[in-house]
Amino acid sequence: MSYFKTKQALITQLLAASIPNITSDDIAFENKDFDPSNKPLWLALYFIPATTGMMGKTPASSDEQRGVFQVSVFTSLNNNDYDNVQLQIIDSILSAFQYNSSTVYNNHKVDILESTVNNGTENESWFKRDISINYLTFSTR
Repeated sequence: MSYFKTKQALITQLLAASIPNITSDDIAFENKDFDPSNKPLWLALYFIPATTGMMGKTPASSDEQRGVFQVSVFTSLNNNDYDNVQLQIIDSILSAFQYNSSTVYNNHKVDILESTVNNGTENESWFKRDISINYLTFSTR
């Protein structure tokens, strides 16, 4: 099982996407210092493993892993474009994580089961929407 390869496959897919107005400097990764104070737009990434199921009882058997890769898209609260740019960014991310697509990192394949977006909330001086990307992967023990 490899949480590392699963997370890297998902992050690599996101970084390869053509996301307007976002560079890697605009992304808050888990466990890394990030200051969004001078940014009108930015992303926060969360890798959330959910379940692991055995597919056999021997050491050579595989495991099925499911989880959520959450991408939160932040825009300045009460800005002049409302949430239009934010929605364009969300559209780009959803295009990169379409239903029944896959991403690979070092021969570790991750399947995308579903991507959904919430209605958005105010978070301090930001308006935030979350994209939940449900994934499935199989790995050897």
